[in-house]
Amino acid sequence: MRSFVQRLSLFIGLALGLLGGLIYTWAIAPVELVDVGPAMMDADYRQAWVRLAALSYLADGDLERAQWRLSGLSSKDIADGMEALIGEYAAAGRSADTMRRLTVLAQAMGVQTPAMLVYLDTPAAPSTPTGTPQSTYVPTPVDATPTVIPTATPTLKPTRTPYPPTPTPEPLSPFRLAAQEQLCQPGQALHIEVVVQDASGAGLPGIEVWLMWAGGADRAVTGLKPDRGLGYVDFDAEEGVEYSLGTSELGAPLASGLRFELCPEEKGKDPLVGSWRIVLERRPLATSTPEGGSGE
Repeated sequence: MRSFVQRLSLFIGLALGLLGGLIYTWAIAPVELVDVGPAMMDADYRQAWVRLAALSYLADGDLERAQWRLSGLSSKDIADGMEALIGEYAAAGRSADTMRRLTVLAQAMGVQTPAMLVYLDTPAAPSTPTGTPQSTYVPTPVDATPTVIPTATPTLKPTRTPYPPTPTPEPLSPFRLAAQEQLCQPGQALHIEVVVQDASGAGLPGIEVWLMWAGGADRAVTGLKPDRGLGYVDFDAEEGVEYSLGTSELGAPLASGLRFELCPEEKGKDPLVGSWRIVLERRPLATSTPEGGSGE
């Protein structure tokens, strides 16, 4: 009988301990999920983060913010991402102004690449002061009158490495902002929905869309909600935060300064904060005219 009571007491103690632990972890101190920092992401996402930070700098020119966004990554991740971006931009013939701005960011982050050298100033060569002719003594035969021939020192002008000719700027993204519409629907959570389509209005699946804000970014791929359309994707968002929107292609954000605002007031209805609907359209491919043709 005593053994049975001991076993029963042990069982009741274990059950009460388990129940207490569950109550503590579920109700008193539940686990809080937080955003993953850039340094904890996979290598591909770390490289994408470096590119997005650099492209945001191209768009807003805020060097301090770009440095802050990259501060959580290792120097190797930053160097690899900047080298890849500068190399691709140089090979694509981007404008000299764009390349110089990327070079400024790379230098600020301690990165040096061969593609940057052409956009760095070459120190000027020292020049000899002008205006004071120098004399050269020419020996003459004995009993001859010495002759002094004045010679002028050639003027050395400071030299600079010329910038390569600036090509015609190409679009930084194959997409463009086609429409931006405020959604004023009661009962809906604040969000940003994006539709990516071609020139004919057909949805494009498999396109990476990035939502960026100060200190963070989120990524989604179109086509995962086919009931809303092949080119549809959406993001949860918060009031009071300013967002930028872009694609995975190299280029500046396509929409920026996105903030949630009050919808136009309607009589008899409470004020409503609206969400956003953004339409991105693929740019038409450039067509070349055969040599000698009229193009018509």
